[in-house]
Amino acid sequence: MDLLLQSSIRRVLLLRSVAIALQLLAVLVAYYVLDFALALLPLLSIIAVESLFQLLSVVVLRRRIHSRAPVGAATVVWQLLADILFLTLLLMHSGGATNAFVSLLLLPVMIAAVTLPGRLTVLLTVIAIAAYSALVMMMPLHHQGEQGMQMRHHFIAMWINFVLSAVVVATLVSALSRTLAKQQRAIAQNREEQLRAEQLVSLGSAAAQATHQLATPLANLALLHDEARELSADSPTLQPVVDDMAVPLTQCQRQLDLFRARAQQLRDAHERAPHYQPLLQLVDEIRQAFTLNYPSQQLHCQLPHQGEHIEIISDPLLSAAVINVLANAVRANEEVGAERITITIYDSDSALHWRIEDQGRGFSAEMQASLGSAVIASSDGFGVALWLTNATIERIGGTLALANNEHGACIDITIPKRRYEAVTD
Repeated sequence: MDLLLQSSIRRVLLLRSVAIALQLLAVLVAYYVLDFALALLPLLSIIAVESLFQLLSVVVLRRRIHSRAPVGAATVVWQLLADILFLTLLLMHSGGATNAFVSLLLLPVMIAAVTLPGRLTVLLTVIAIAAYSALVMMMPLHHQGEQGMQMRHHFIAMWINFVLSAVVVATLVSALSRTLAKQQRAIAQNREEQLRAEQLVSLGSAAAQATHQLATPLANLALLHDEARELSADSPTLQPVVDDMAVPLTQCQRQLDLFRARAQQLRDAHERAPHYQPLLQLVDEIRQAFTLNYPSQQLHCQLPHQGEHIEIISDPLLSAAVINVLANAVRANEEVGAERITITIYDSDSALHWRIEDQGRGFSAEMQASLGSAVIASSDGFGVALWLTNATIERIGGTLALANNEHGACIDITIPKRRYEAVTD
């Protein structure tokens, strides 16, 4: 249920409850205390029907809220139409257009302007004007001659005033409401981006601290490995084991160097405008990192036609973001014993559309609903990885979407690009 619509319906019901009490009080005071000549029975009957309608509306709304059933703009429209109808009937039996409370017909128009889309606001405005027009036309004129003409002109002027008031209220209040809603969305988006930036800074600081803490142990391990290699030079049994230790040590040292380089790139990125990177260079970087980290998996890349002439808006963490996605695909494949991952890149006018597919079990409903907008608890840490990936892609103006297909999970990434022509001699 839309929270704005739910709040609006509750306000309408609350205002109607107050209005029913005031209507009953006004009718009784006017008839018994002020001795006004009112059609008491019809007025009390209309108030009774309105009270019954109010009771049914409250019961239905509570049931829908309890059952989480959708409540759309049509519900607000019907409630406001009922208010216009009941108020028109009450005015019809208590003086019509001469009643001092006839201007209350503007209240449903104001609520519609704040709550409903433009076309529905126009509909309710037209209905309110039609109700007032009916009250004016049904009002008998008992005076003839010049006095009757003056009264007729007075009522026409009142009708014109009501029409102008309804149009101004509907137009002005609706415009102000849309402007306020737009400002609130912008404020909420800025607040969300600020919180995300703070989280990124916190994670970056934690990663930098972890890198610094790992540098010294890795250096010590490298020294111990050199000593072990010298000591095992004459031992054919230990020599292969010591040599095998060099591979993971080298990988760890490369990762640390990569972290340092990324950190420097991130610092430099705040001081210069967004830069572009050739598509083939990024794909080669991703392939090399994937082959180094996951030699048992097969990565198949399908590039667009004339991919060598395409540059994309890059980010220091863009390749790492794609590697995070591929790491999850690898884990999904390993769970089912598969080994094929496909990257298909489609070219469009202003962006490149990446589709990464694995052969695993697919994403859970919770992860699909999050779309990388929040950190999800995950035993393998992919919740944080997906959140960082989405933050990186959004920072360069791209989008990320999660889905499942018949073969496994599917991630669609859109990255802005620019195209340039090959330079010829």
